[in-house]
Amino acid sequence: MAGLGIGAALALGGVSAPAQAAPHDGASSALAPNCTKGKNLTNGWGQCTTAGTYKWRVRVYCTLGGSGTSSVVTGPTRTNAYCSWGNVESVTIEHL
Repeated sequence: MAGLGIGAALALGGVSAPAQAAPHDGASSALAPNCTKGKNLTNGWGQCTTAGTYKWRVRVYCTLGGSGTSSVVTGPTRTNAYCSWGNVESVTIEHL
């Protein structure tokens, strides 16, 4: 089998090529930050505890159809978003 090209060796089934790692496209392969969220009657909050410089914000959806967002924050911290009218129905954390 010496002297055969890799293609010929693969066709014969005697040699397998090693697995190649996918090229890195600059995207982070780390897991998402550890964040929690909660709400009371008129505001929602989010808190992230993972170290880093990721950007995120809290968005609340309100009972009367409105929504609100917090300012954009960076890294581990806590922030709030408010409903101008109505009560908070749900809270999401948006990673930017």
